[in-house]
Amino acid sequence: CSHNLESIDTTSMTHKLLLEVCMAAKYEGNSIDTHYPQHQRTNEDSPSQICTM
Repeated sequence: CSHNLESIDTTSMTHKLLLEVCMAAKYEGNSIDTHYPQHQRTNEDSPSQICTM
């Protein structure tokens, strides 16, 4: 941490945090979209619908 928390512009930090959360959600959604079908094909006999990659 290189800044005193009291001097950080909260508006830009809020926008940056929102952007990072949205980018993480996009990445995770893409990961599920591409890996889950493969999980279903290789684990057809498993009752679990959870894909842990």
